[in-house]
Amino acid sequence: MSRSSKIYAYLVSAIGFSLGSYCVYSYFNFIYFSGHRSDEIVQFAILLFLYIICRCFPIYIRDDYAIDMSFICNLAAILCKGPIVAVTMVFLSTAFVVEPSHTEEKKFIHIFNTQPIKTTFNASNFMISVYSAGVLYQAVGGVVGSLKLPDILLPGILASLFYFLVNCSLLLLLFSLNLKTPFFNSLWKTLVDFWPNITVSTPIAYFIAKFMVMENGLYLVILIMLPLLLARYSFVLYLDVKKNYYAMVKTLTAALEAKDKYTEGHAHRVEEYAEMIACKMHYHAGDIDDIKVAALLHDVGKIGIDEKILNKPGPLTPEERAVIMTHPQISASILKNVKLNDAIREAILHHHERYDGGGYPDHTKGDEISTAVYIIGVADAYDAMTSDRPYCASKPVERVVEILKEESGKQFHPKVVAAFLEALHDKGVIS
Repeated sequence: MSRSSKIYAYLVSAIGFSLGSYCVYSYFNFIYFSGHRSDEIVQFAILLFLYIICRCFPIYIRDDYAIDMSFICNLAAILCKGPIVAVTMVFLSTAFVVEPSHTEEKKFIHIFNTQPIKTTFNASNFMISVYSAGVLYQAVGGVVGSLKLPDILLPGILASLFYFLVNCSLLLLLFSLNLKTPFFNSLWKTLVDFWPNITVSTPIAYFIAKFMVMENGLYLVILIMLPLLLARYSFVLYLDVKKNYYAMVKTLTAALEAKDKYTEGHAHRVEEYAEMIACKMHYHAGDIDDIKVAALLHDVGKIGIDEKILNKPGPLTPEERAVIMTHPQISASILKNVKLNDAIREAILHHHERYDGGGYPDHTKGDEISTAVYIIGVADAYDAMTSDRPYCASKPVERVVEILKEESGKQFHPKVVAAFLEALHDKGVIS
């Protein structure tokens, strides 16, 4: 960690630990003098148990991106118990959270094998976020324990949004200080990615809070968590299928590259470049996944091209070039019975089209095809020019950049070229 990020992490941890200590003291002091001590302890124990369960079973969407259902318990606690109880729940749960690891280094993640500063920062982030959301909930008219509709709608929605805003801001500011990533762009992208989670979680939190204040409602709270856990399990199965599908795509690509030794690693590099461009152009995560699949499969049709043509050590004859130019149609034919969306099929079929209409196979131009197609085209051309091929040696990156600029608006889409050059600059490839 950089010096500035360490200072920031310790500052947030100090604030969070102080806030947590104050809330724990205030809550248990309240319980000590409460006339309904046993009921209060049982309700808190149920919320704490559910929160720990949610924290222990995150769902990894990507290697660096996981979601869990703990927000549901946080918001429910705010609605029916208030921010002090919600923070106390987070503070006491920290020692009991054991998450399955997403790496091969260790099977589980817990406080005994995690750096103390990481544990305290993450816990403090949750506590500050929960407390801030709870204070805002009451400031805009929300009344703790009063769950009357529609009075609770606006305060509840604002509290949900503010929780995620504070939580993401605290975390991404740490990344920005440590990795020099753009803070506001990362914050906006993360909030957009989390929006479905917020939308689905908020009503569930309301029902849990509603059951908590009902007579015998504790049993309903436990019952409502069962279908949620089942939904989590189903979603994990879906993600596993998606990963296996992606692995099969890579296997098919490897089979093609085994046939053409000069393109070894080509599809993977095109995928990487295409992802860089799509991210720079602020594509949605789902669309980026489609672009990556199209990048991996864009040359699969070459498996139907004669190896003598593919590996010819000199210039191709017009007839041989005509054969090579059929590979997009061959790709489309090979994949016609595979379940792919139209965006992927379009990118595979048209990745050799030119912005000015001089490409193949259909001579489309401009906005007649999607920008995603041109992303594959630029990524493919860049890797082809910077790699050794049987008919020509690789060109220096500086010369390739000049060609991209010269062909911007001709062969290549100008916005795609601009985004790619910006991405290469951010990566330090070009100055």
